[in-house]
Amino acid sequence: MTVLTRRSFTAAAAGLAVLPATPALAQSASRTFRFLRGTTPIGTSVVTVQRTAEGMTATSDIDIAVTGLGIITLYRYTLDCRETYDASGQLMSVTGTCDDDGDPHYVNVTRTDGTLMVEGSRQNGPAPAGSGVASYWNRAALQQTPWISTQSGELLGVSVSPITSTEAPAGTTAYRATNNTDYTIDLFYDSRGEWVGGAFDAKGDRATMVLESETGALLS
Repeated sequence: MTVLTRRSFTAAAAGLAVLPATPALAQSASRTFRFLRGTTPIGTSVVTVQRTAEGMTATSDIDIAVTGLGIITLYRYTLDCRETYDASGQLMSVTGTCDDDGDPHYVNVTRTDGTLMVEGSRQNGPAPAGSGVASYWNRAALQQTPWISTQSGELLGVSVSPITSTEAPAGTTAYRATNNTDYTIDLFYDSRGEWVGGAFDAKGDRATMVLESETGALLS
């Protein structure tokens, strides 16, 4: 058995001092939403944000199934998307796949030499360097246009304005994002600027996104 003397303790401490510091663990936050069609639950959306010293990664996972008679699937929608940002908050990439009731879509965005290049099922070519992403969790995107669709890469020339909405939870601020043709969504943010829900038209019915649970803050 080795006896730890004051001298050996001092030497050991000196040796530890030159070891590299253990990197801090990534900061993580998440939101889980429930989709309602009227009052009927039809699916979920989970957003997770991970932060490190190098930047940030955000993932969105959506799973919707509309059924008839409780057993027949009338409509199915799934989406998996990943966004990456550098330490300054600049968008670096978007990758995603989507199954819109059997209709496959995808998006692949990369930033090269200051230019965002989009390859998607409905868009191919450059996008403005300051484009936002249509994933809703990042309130800063309300001031950016166009939005890059997380489903297909389509560039959505949206305008965003504050609205009064009876669907918004108490104490939140509501905004409407629309391209005035085929894309409109209402988004709700709380006093922290955190995304807490939304509402949109879904094939003739009104659908809402209701916050079920949260961990941490999506916005630093």
